[in-house]
Amino acid sequence: MLSIRARYLVTLFSFNILLTTSVHPEDPEKTVVLSGELTIEKIREDVYIVNHKFPWSSNSMIVQCSDSLLVWADTPCNNDAAKQVLDWVKSRFGEIRIAEINTGFHYDNLGGNGYLKQRGIEIYGSNLTVRLLNERSEKTREQTLKLLEDPKLKKYYDAHATAAYTEPTQLFDIEKGLKLSFDEEEIEVYYPGPSHSPDNVVVYFPDKKLLFGGCMVKSINSTNLGNTGDADILQWPISLKKVLTKYGEAQIVVPGHGMFGGIELIEHTLKLF
Repeated sequence: MLSIRARYLVTLFSFNILLTTSVHPEDPEKTVVLSGELTIEKIREDVYIVNHKFPWSSNSMIVQCSDSLLVWADTPCNNDAAKQVLDWVKSRFGEIRIAEINTGFHYDNLGGNGYLKQRGIEIYGSNLTVRLLNERSEKTREQTLKLLEDPKLKKYYDAHATAAYTEPTQLFDIEKGLKLSFDEEEIEVYYPGPSHSPDNVVVYFPDKKLLFGGCMVKSINSTNLGNTGDADILQWPISLKKVLTKYGEAQIVVPGHGMFGGIELIEHTLKLF
């Protein structure tokens, strides 16, 4: 059985191959600019990263599982951005089923839920996420607004001050996790324990060896842990090690903020502790 170090080298080699073969520089769909704050980047033929700067850069991920289904992990930060992305989805894929998975209770995990619910889209989230929305979302809003007191950020201050948060519509027990089967694609939603927030889960696509780490995982360029207002600093590295053990074969890892990479993103996040 390969050591973690050996698996990392194999994964990094495979990841580099994916980068050079999955997306061609001349591909007009590689990066779609919906606005100055919202872009969609195709990182391989069936995987798209949605980046929303509101005002901080946040990722969600759209995966084409079949001709009839997209799975979307997290949402943009608000309903307007969610609408723009869904308009693009319709123009790119036509009428297609979408399943949304919220990985936590923060606005960059589910800020677009309201519009998705309005469109009748299934939104999967944990029972703990719902409880935290009810118990802690206003405290988190206060923390966010303190970071937006600069008059230059008034647009974002006002938007965050009045944002309404919508619960997921399809609940699962966080301790049990969730396994979804759509067409021939299986998706695993795994809760390793508290981390960036008490309810952060990861989403794994075994056939694609693709992991959406969300806010639990930091990009390779991160020099700190970011917003730790709801974090469990003691449990976070323990949870990361569980993810590394369970999904060490992942070839692409997408963090909640910053550039995607391979399994080294989890190891880098551990070093930040």
